[in-house]
Amino acid sequence: MTALTCRTFERRYTVWTDSMSTYAIGDIHGNLLALDSLLPQIEPELKSEDTVVFLGDYIDRGPNSKGCVERILRLRAEAPCTIIGLLGNHEQWLLRTMDDPRCHSWVVATEAVETVISYSEEAALKITDAMAAVGIRLFTRKVRLPYEEFFDAMPEEHIRFFRELKPFHRTEDVICVHGGCALDGVLNPYDDRVHVWGPIGFPDDYIGSYPVVYGHRDDGIVDADGFAKPCVGANRTYGIDTISRGVLMAMRFPDCKVWQSGRP
Repeated sequence: MTALTCRTFERRYTVWTDSMSTYAIGDIHGNLLALDSLLPQIEPELKSEDTVVFLGDYIDRGPNSKGCVERILRLRAEAPCTIIGLLGNHEQWLLRTMDDPRCHSWVVATEAVETVISYSEEAALKITDAMAAVGIRLFTRKVRLPYEEFFDAMPEEHIRFFRELKPFHRTEDVICVHGGCALDGVLNPYDDRVHVWGPIGFPDDYIGSYPVVYGHRDDGIVDADGFAKPCVGANRTYGIDTISRGVLMAMRFPDCKVWQSGRP
């Protein structure tokens, strides 16, 4: 690799001769319009040696979680390069509910009903009616909810997508995580908690030798004109979560070029 790894973000990008690139894409949260705006901008750039890493949180809050998963799966089928999906905290809680219908943190705390509706309005109605009927017993007695109505409506390919999400991905250029990594940069494939949520002190106290790009923290910057840029830490950490402002960001390494969806 002949380029210096970027240490500050600029709109003039480093020119490098290495043919392999890593594209990181921030949290989507059911915003299919933003995803459909962003992907056509980077797809013409992709080469067989490249890797595209989605940083997690594909679902909840927005109106079309199902459509977002379908779009990622279509990219995986059509792109010439490797497509990686990371595990976000929203997917982590969804999987816990999938394995235990008495586990309600996902549907109660993450605006997950929007996700259920995107797959089945009937399932959403049955689940919310059941929640209203049991009330506080949902937590005091860990009452079971009819989540099978939702998961039965989910295509098998989508279930497999969620099951196969990774806690992190490292390329030659950057560590990709959802929430963070150990402050020394050591990656532990058996501890998805630290990568999904991030440890105390990350990103400010990160001292690892690799650059890190992450989502989750809603600390990407969108200026008054709607232009997005990453939150750049002193030791090469890059926060690219801006979807709460209606903007989806992608960042390429090692040159740190940024793309964004159309401004809301």
